[in-house]
Amino acid sequence: MKVRYKKALCGYEGKSDAAVYYFHPGLKQNLMREYVRPRDSSSTERHKKIMANLKQLCVSAGFKQNLKDYLIRYNQLKCNEEKPLLSWSNLFMKLMFAMQKALPEVDLAVLTREQIFAENLPCRSVKAAIDADLLPKVEYYERYDAEI
Repeated sequence: MKVRYKKALCGYEGKSDAAVYYFHPGLKQNLMREYVRPRDSSSTERHKKIMANLKQLCVSAGFKQNLKDYLIRYNQLKCNEEKPLLSWSNLFMKLMFAMQKALPEVDLAVLTREQIFAENLPCRSVKAAIDADLLPKVEYYERYDAEI
């Protein structure tokens, strides 16, 4: 949700009244979202392990740049106009969960870089993910071949 202030508080960021306020540099807008603390359950614990493991993959700078470049073209697609992705990390998560859905034998909670290369998984590069239909095709997607 876009935020409009009565008084000039453009630099305000933080939590207040069960809401989180922040400035998004990509959109150049102040945004607000409801602060929701997830309930403790087995699914949130699993999700927490998956996120920690994906962070430990330490993607390469080239792969990260490919995701950023792809993100621009991805957001220009007609089907993504309503809800564009805001950062490369969101796109990376979308890619990984799409891979898990397509290949149920892949467990994101224990996935390693060695396993990605040994099993030649489609998340190895953005181009491979597009070829495997994990991400939609965009113009000049052949350029996005840097490996994770």
